[in-house]
Amino acid sequence: MNTPEKHHEQKSNKRSLIGAIFITIGVALIAKKMNIIPESISDIIISIPMLLIAIGSFNIIVNKKISIGLILISLGTFFILPKIFDIPFEVREMFWPAIFVVIGLIILTVRNRHKSFGKGESSEHYIDMLTILGGGNRKITSDQFLGGKVTSIFGGSEIDLTGAKLRDAECVIDVFTMFGGAEITVPKGWEVQVDVTSIMGGFDDKRGPVEKTDDSIKKVLIIKGFTIFGGGEVKSY
Repeated sequence: MNTPEKHHEQKSNKRSLIGAIFITIGVALIAKKMNIIPESISDIIISIPMLLIAIGSFNIIVNKKISIGLILISLGTFFILPKIFDIPFEVREMFWPAIFVVIGLIILTVRNRHKSFGKGESSEHYIDMLTILGGGNRKITSDQFLGGKVTSIFGGSEIDLTGAKLRDAECVIDVFTMFGGAEITVPKGWEVQVDVTSIMGGFDDKRGPVEKTDDSIKKVLIIKGFTIFGGGEVKSY
């Protein structure tokens, strides 16, 4: 169980790493303007491939998502090599094939014995939802919901928890979206903590003031994870 101190430490680590990334970019830009470092080096530091490497490192170090982190680092390295070495082919022609390879690897690495693909209603206590190049929705009716994983890539996921009840004091849903989104609907009165790191996107709690019920006083749903060029929201009705 995450204690408040541990939760605060994790958030501090995320802020520190994000701050370090922005400082590095800023220093590289200043050095480029002052002709301290060659333009060829600054173009490597400030590039999309380097951003992918930074995001992958972030996932491994902070979010403990080793598989996704390694995939992003590999993709960034693949595209940054032609900037460093003389590669005898046009790497841009390999962009979409590489994207499909990455999507395939993510499909393989996020598989779990608790599978939850597509649409429909489920009384399972754990959700592992994967949406790629499309949309999907799940309605959870479990009275002992334990949390789960939601991955959306070039697609959208909708999770309806209005018929569910949390089993433990803390329930975690781990979210990863890339060029996609996730929408989570919770019952009125649930306490929800959103701890999602976003780059070029956002993940927001769209609910208004929450009146806690007796069932929610000692239980909290924690939504954590990472979004890039995507996002999500929490809502209730």
